[in-house]
Amino acid sequence: MVGMIKIRTWGQLAGLALMLLGRLAPAAESVPLYVYYSDPTFAAGSSDSLTDKMAAWLTQRSNGRYHFVATQLPRRRLELMMEQPAWPGVVAWANPRWFTASAARQSWSRYYMVDANLVASLRSAPLDYVDDSSLYGQNIGTVQGYTYKNLEPLVKEGKLARDDADTEARNLLKLQQRRVSVAFLQASSLPRFHRRFADLDQWLYLSPKPRTVFERAFFTAPNQPELLDFLNRQVDVLIADRPWQETFGTCKLVLPRQSGATDAQRKLCR
Repeated sequence: MVGMIKIRTWGQLAGLALMLLGRLAPAAESVPLYVYYSDPTFAAGSSDSLTDKMAAWLTQRSNGRYHFVATQLPRRRLELMMEQPAWPGVVAWANPRWFTASAARQSWSRYYMVDANLVASLRSAPLDYVDDSSLYGQNIGTVQGYTYKNLEPLVKEGKLARDDADTEARNLLKLQQRRVSVAFLQASSLPRFHRRFADLDQWLYLSPKPRTVFERAFFTAPNQPELLDFLNRQVDVLIADRPWQETFGTCKLVLPRQSGATDAQRKLCR
């Protein structure tokens, strides 16, 4: 009887100790992982979204320190938030060149992904991009709200036309229906488009040379050095991680010499 009481007592004490340890263990810090793209490739809220996958992966990599939450935020609201000196969270898939003066006030990670702005046309009327003069006279499917390097002066001069849609997928459909002659597509969108359009390679033509090649990074407010340090450590893992590189699906389009990518950009592919 005494032995049973001792066993029960020790069991109760062990259970109490575990409860106390659970209460004392710090809870994971919730970190919004912001994305301002509305296109399904990056937009938060689906298992197929790169942002949702990245949030889950970063959470797992932090070993209980952080809980990243994929969070959709319109570009205008993001820019208003960035005016605050200590906004919370992380922005993914960004480049400082796209944020003008406000970028200098943020803390940027190293680049972890290379991407490209592809020039797409129909196989029945292929267009090989050499420089922007290749686009003269074309009606180009673009995404509303996107800024394309050096494109607006050409539109104002009447050398080409810009035909906006709310997503790249709609532009791809417009191209298929011959409502535009050319469409700009991000290389990172192609894996999803191949899943959506089984016959894509039969009618879509991609110029061997993209219009632009660019990098993607994370950024935070400058008051989060510990979080930035964590992100930079993950950058090295992302670049070396073959499953992630296959998920991005961009390197095979950037590595060829005719892509115009720099050596630094090619080093983001391994």
